[in-house]
Amino acid sequence: MNIYVFNKQFEIQGIVDTFVSLIWHRDFYKAGTFELHLQLPEKDQEAQELIQLLQKGNILVKEDSLDEGGYIDDITLDDQQNETLVVTGYFLDNFIARRIVWGQQQSSGTVEEVFKYFVDINCIHPTDPNRIIPNLTLSQNRGISKTANEVSAYDNLADLIESLSTKYDVGWRVLFDLANKQYIFDVYEGLDRSINQSNNPRAIFALEFENVLKQTYKDSDRDYKNVALVAGQGEEGDRQMVTINNDISGFDRIEMFVDEQNLSYTLEDGYVLTDEEYAALLEEQGKLKLAEVQPIQTFESGISVTSNLIYKQDFDLGDIVTVLNNRWGVLLNTRITVVEEVYENDTVDIRVNFGSNIPTIIDKIQQKLR
Repeated sequence: MNIYVFNKQFEIQGIVDTFVSLIWHRDFYKAGTFELHLQLPEKDQEAQELIQLLQKGNILVKEDSLDEGGYIDDITLDDQQNETLVVTGYFLDNFIARRIVWGQQQSSGTVEEVFKYFVDINCIHPTDPNRIIPNLTLSQNRGISKTANEVSAYDNLADLIESLSTKYDVGWRVLFDLANKQYIFDVYEGLDRSINQSNNPRAIFALEFENVLKQTYKDSDRDYKNVALVAGQGEEGDRQMVTINNDISGFDRIEMFVDEQNLSYTLEDGYVLTDEEYAALLEEQGKLKLAEVQPIQTFESGISVTSNLIYKQDFDLGDIVTVLNNRWGVLLNTRITVVEEVYENDTVDIRVNFGSNIPTIIDKIQQKLR
């Protein structure tokens, strides 16, 4: 498989056609990542040319997915491992992580409109032209009907979009458009291919169908919360409060506190919210925090690439599929949230994560800092 190398101006720099391994980690809710391992050629000139080609900032694009790319942000050379060159980085999605939400900003409408508002005002048409990300544009809306009403102040833009993506269960990405020399911010939903619908061909994964090599099932309520007390501005004892899901009672009720002391009544454009509008924003902030502490139910599965279901044809990242294990008595209609493509020794291994994202330690630390 060829890997094309571009600079940020969409100019081809070269092609990598030989490598030891490539891990291409696609994520529905977050920016994807990649890790490429190469052996340095024996000839000095060829080795230097390869190192020069794989410089930080350059963009890798696989020949089998030309609209998806990742930029190099880390390079390691190790002469203890037969001169191995390792380059890693993020998908183009992470370009928006270079910006913060500048001041307090608020948007309401469909989820597409809200996501794109924050990206547009901070990356494409910001007040300060120095904040423009070159060649970044917005995709045409896909007609996603979910609505949103969100406010943010000084959050990292990628962190905000990731949180909203989890909350509203929609995906996002930045596409590589070579023909038009554009980076396209896109919001999307996968297809419903589960067993309980008939609009699309069904995708069912099970050991019995020989399209799954191994399965690991996890069902956890460890970090689960379902009631939120959200406190806004004001002195202690006089802060505006809203409660989310206050009708839940008894052992089923698991509470959390959300401190929104920094959520101002005044937006960046000078508009002053009414008490009703402010309460609505507090409620949305509470829902956002609750979305981060939902139950985890997931199947991690190794997929057979020679099975009856073909990757990117019968199923893809973001699709809702059915995963079952009759022996365990588990049937899960769930979204494909992560796909990891592993290329090694002229073989391809497709690893799929079905279901809730399991927070990493870094995720949990970031949540506590928000």
